[in-house]
Amino acid sequence: MRMTLDNRILPVCKSSGLSTYDCIRRFRKAVSAVKVGHSGTLDPQAQGLVLLLTGEATKLSNFLMDLPKRYIADIKLGEATDTNDATGAVVEQGDWKDITEREIADVLPRFVGKRAQVPPMYSALKHKGKPLYVLARMGRRIERTPREVETYEITLIRCELPVFRVEVFCSRGLYIRVLAEEIGQALGVPAHLLSLVRTRVGHFTIEEAVRDDAFDRLDPESGYSLSEAMRHLPALEMSGTQAHDLLNGMVPRLRGALLHAGITVRLLGPDGGLGAICDVGPGGMLKIRRVFRDTPAGEQRDAGKLS
Repeated sequence: MRMTLDNRILPVCKSSGLSTYDCIRRFRKAVSAVKVGHSGTLDPQAQGLVLLLTGEATKLSNFLMDLPKRYIADIKLGEATDTNDATGAVVEQGDWKDITEREIADVLPRFVGKRAQVPPMYSALKHKGKPLYVLARMGRRIERTPREVETYEITLIRCELPVFRVEVFCSRGLYIRVLAEEIGQALGVPAHLLSLVRTRVGHFTIEEAVRDDAFDRLDPESGYSLSEAMRHLPALEMSGTQAHDLLNGMVPRLRGALLHAGITVRLLGPDGGLGAICDVGPGGMLKIRRVFRDTPAGEQRDAGKLS
């Protein structure tokens, strides 16, 4: 009989060569769960951290996708590919031998901060219902709208030309494959992403992740509860009555809470389970973004009081 793992967020270390959906299929074979989702995919050739969500945790997908990410990327100079990575066909070559480590280090700060980036054709973004990568494989190219992305840090950590390694700390939506090409363009040399490892998503780290071939070793407490997974948000505790009323569509009122309008908070029930995620408006009024039916055992209390 398969072990049940519901209402949990599980950090997983995805192997290179597997898609995120391959991971989910492996997970479903080993573990029983009502619903299984994820909070952001990794390309099959990339490896590293993905978050699998079960039960009520699937409602957290968009919130967790918004967390910043950290990557280790190997970039190869001298060749550009049609996919921007090592899986594609070489479409341009150039001489990299005059490029120095100093030049690479000097160009990286150009990519720190907010800027517009054009998503690649080989991506899961959709055009009229079809993923762009499907259209790309048919030889079609679609005009893509640039999207605002932000890079908080980018650091050169190894240089063995024509390959160099960078660590990138960035927002949701930034494509490291495109960044590799952009860095090459800034250096005046074709470039592509050789390999990629995602090491962190918000407070989740690859060190704590379970391998995608070890799902049969999980137990019902593996991973994180909903409230633990959202611990980056301030927490407020509801009374039993308030928690019951919330499930019946009544929004709790905040009085005297030292919270500023414009922040997002999590509401916890008396048992520590996540009741809702809310935006705080003027006067402490709450705007509910999502309600959860979560009753974890032994949830740690770390909240202030609602009154």
